[in-house]
Amino acid sequence: MGEFEFLLNRPVIITCAIAGAAVATMGPYMLRKCGLHSGRAHIVVVRAGHIISWLSVALFIVAGFLSDR
Repeated sequence: MGEFEFLLNRPVIITCAIAGAAVATMGPYMLRKCGLHSGRAHIVVVRAGHIISWLSVALFIVAGFLSDR
């Protein structure tokens, strides 16, 4: 479990949540700004952002179960 302990630190979980929100929010805007108007690409970027955000939720839950308090 030692190699995964880094992922359960509070700053990592918060960074993961913020990064997921940024990707889901700013991703489609950045794609449009770069000239990519594909609807499918926008969906993929938004879903990737949501997956990153849900990963932070899962890490938060696991960290809660493994805490010493």
